[in-house]
Amino acid sequence: MPPRLRGVLGAIGAYESTYDGFLDVLGGSPDRLAALVRRAERRVDVADFGVDELRDALRAEAEDVGQDVWLAWPGERTAARAAYRTVLARLDDLWCRGQDDLVIIDGGERVIVLDHEGRLLVTRADARLRIHSVADRGATAVTCVVRCVGGVVRVGQRFGVGPGAGTGDDAPLVALEGILRYGRPVDFVDPPHSAQVRLTGDAVAMVAPGHVITAVVGR
Repeated sequence: MPPRLRGVLGAIGAYESTYDGFLDVLGGSPDRLAALVRRAERRVDVADFGVDELRDALRAEAEDVGQDVWLAWPGERTAARAAYRTVLARLDDLWCRGQDDLVIIDGGERVIVLDHEGRLLVTRADARLRIHSVADRGATAVTCVVRCVGGVVRVGQRFGVGPGAGTGDDAPLVALEGILRYGRPVDFVDPPHSAQVRLTGDAVAMVAPGHVITAVVGR
C-alpha cells in the first residue's frame, strides 16, 4: 500500500467503501478481476512513463474526469470512492510502481488496472442482472423484473445462467431481447436501476427469482 494512503484519501475527499462492495461491482469475487485482466482490451507498458504522461494515458480512458470512481488496492483489501480528477492529481501518492496494483472502476463498467509490473490494463466489468420476479414464461422466452447489479446491461447481450451467476465457460445462454423502464423501451440499464426485460433462448427455464445472470464476452 502507498505510504500515508489514509491521509491522501482524506485530502482528496475520498470516502471509504467496503472492499466487498468493490468486489460486487467486479462480479462478486477476487477471481473475477483475474478473469477480466486476462481479457483486457488494451495493454500498455507504462513502467518508464513520467507521472504527467501516465496521467494523460489515464485521462484518455475516462469520458468524464469529474465522475466518482472506485479505487481499490487488492493486496490490502482496501477500497474507496473519489472524483477521477482528484485521483489523477494525486496519482503518484496512490500508486507505487513495482509494489502495488491499483484498480479503478469508471462508472461501474470500465476497469483500469495499474499493476505492480508497470502495465496499464483496460477491460470492462461484467454486466450482471439480478432476477427479482418472472412472468410470461414460455418455452424459449421469459419476461422478468430485474435489477442491474454490475456493469452496463445492453439490448442484444447474451447472458450465462446457472451456478456461479452464469460465469462458467460452458454456462447455458439467454439473449436480452428488450428492456423497458417505466413502460418505455431503452437501450441499456446500469446500476442500481431496475427494469423489465425480455430474455430468449432454450435456457430460459433456468431463470428464476434471486438468481444473478452475467453477460458473456467472446462466446
